[in-house]
Amino acid sequence: MIPPAAIYLAGLLAVPVLSGAARKTWVAGLGFLGLVAALLAGTGQPAGPYVFGPGIELVLFSVDPSRSFAGAVFAIAALLAILYSLHRDLPPVETMGILASAGAAMGIVFAGDFITVFIFWELLALASLAIIWSAPGSGGSGFRYLLFHIFGGACLLTGSAIGVVASGSTLLAPIGPGPQYLLITIGIGVNAAFVPLHTWVPDAYPRASVAGTVALSIFTTKAAVFLLVVLGGWGQGLAYMGALMAVYGAVFALFQDDIRRVLSYSVISQVGYMVAAVGTGSAMGTDAALAHMTCDIVFKALLFMAAGAVILRTGISRMSRLGGLAKTMPLTAITAVVGGLALAGVPGLSGSVSKGMVIGAATEVPYLAPLLLFAAVVTVLYTSRFLWFVFFRKAPDNLGVRVEREAPVAMLAAMGIAAGFCILIGLFPDLLVSHLPGGSVAHPFSRTHLVESGAVLLAAGIVLLIAKPLRSPSGMVCETDIDRAYCAAGRAVAWTVKNPLSSGARGIDRMIGRIVSLATRVSQNPVMTIRIWARTLALPFVRALLDPGHADQFESALDGMRKRYPDERPGIRGSGYGLILICIIAFLYYLLGAYA
Repeated sequence: MIPPAAIYLAGLLAVPVLSGAARKTWVAGLGFLGLVAALLAGTGQPAGPYVFGPGIELVLFSVDPSRSFAGAVFAIAALLAILYSLHRDLPPVETMGILASAGAAMGIVFAGDFITVFIFWELLALASLAIIWSAPGSGGSGFRYLLFHIFGGACLLTGSAIGVVASGSTLLAPIGPGPQYLLITIGIGVNAAFVPLHTWVPDAYPRASVAGTVALSIFTTKAAVFLLVVLGGWGQGLAYMGALMAVYGAVFALFQDDIRRVLSYSVISQVGYMVAAVGTGSAMGTDAALAHMTCDIVFKALLFMAAGAVILRTGISRMSRLGGLAKTMPLTAITAVVGGLALAGVPGLSGSVSKGMVIGAATEVPYLAPLLLFAAVVTVLYTSRFLWFVFFRKAPDNLGVRVEREAPVAMLAAMGIAAGFCILIGLFPDLLVSHLPGGSVAHPFSRTHLVESGAVLLAAGIVLLIAKPLRSPSGMVCETDIDRAYCAAGRAVAWTVKNPLSSGARGIDRMIGRIVSLATRVSQNPVMTIRIWARTLALPFVRALLDPGHADQFESALDGMRKRYPDERPGIRGSGYGLILICIIAFLYYLLGAYA
């Protein structure tokens, strides 16, 4: 069979030569064919291993239950992103970027060796960059995105090379201890948005187009999570990194005014749940990570779709300037509420299923489950703010937004399908859980889980009642993240290079120049130089010990020697110098002979 990645990557080559309805039809067809190929992947044969030398094996298409599951999830999400993008004619480069992102993510999912993973890893970065740079005014964000991913790719490549040398094989396997473990963790961590390597997410996602942001939210971070799952063997430190991401992302999402920055930080937080589940090291944790990856792809894409529809119709992305859109965009509001409640983990929706599994797996690691529950409370807070301020509160008269039309049909169709998935998985969790490779089960309607969910919702409600600033769209806005520290460090490095280092380099250059000049001048007449130096050193003593007449005569002779330098060639009179030289040579000869 044809690998799903090949369908997307080969099909995008026709995009520049098509336009209008023909291009939309072609792209939609590629999304459908990619889904069919992903669903049939489990019945296909592996492509490889192809041996290129001792320990160098390529497996371009590897098949197992985890890969088949993730491939189907990515293909469904790709089709939703493509359907959503059909609301208008996207630039060819952006359309190609969306298709290339889907193809690269599929390539990572089905890759069986480090070389193939790295190739698709870099392709995913370039495809995402094409999506970002397709939007006007995104040059700086795209460049910063590029810097982050060059760094991450370099770490992944170096770590993979060290690991291959140590293990003697390029095939994917758990990473052994050593520098390769740290480098590969950092390399994957950049794409997975580990704290503090996360700042490219809230920087880049809001800068892309509304369709491009949906695609960005699906592939990069989730492909990194899947690579963590495939490699396995991670310690509990990864679980605590996941908890940090979950809490950090949720808290920062709470302090945002821009709706896409809210959702960008939410990406970091929810990926943290997945990373924490992988870090538990159990089969249940792996299944929980894959389940939450699936659910988050759907409800997060749905929320980005709803945010994009709002921005498309209003031209505004800040909650403080929005409100009352449920009246004029009721279908968008309904789907956004479904996605928001799924994100908040309300029972009966998909997020409740996967979050329950993650927290259940987290009980195996000390203090992990309470941290994730705290993040869940904060998640309810920022989700409530998002839905209320955008759709249900009455917009201030001086900031009211006049919207007379719903979102385009293509947008509504994609949002409706995504909302349907959230409801179906929430009500019938076996639709998802039965396909997990580890055979885990979920109990989203058990008494324990319902009490836990109720406690989270109640705690969030109490906080909303107590914390008055949370009830204002701009009451607790803080858009300063750790990237300010990166910028300050960069300015400090630039200042250091420009000032102390440059000044020091110029000083060293001047000193070397003087030394070279002095050495050159001395080499012109060494004997006379020695005489001038000797007389110069003796001059203070001559002035102090001799009468003024003799001192003036001595100084006048010294000035004359300086003026005649280096032209004067003084001879060596008498045989005294030769006798002294012979005596020195003889002394050294007998001295060396005595110790020989």
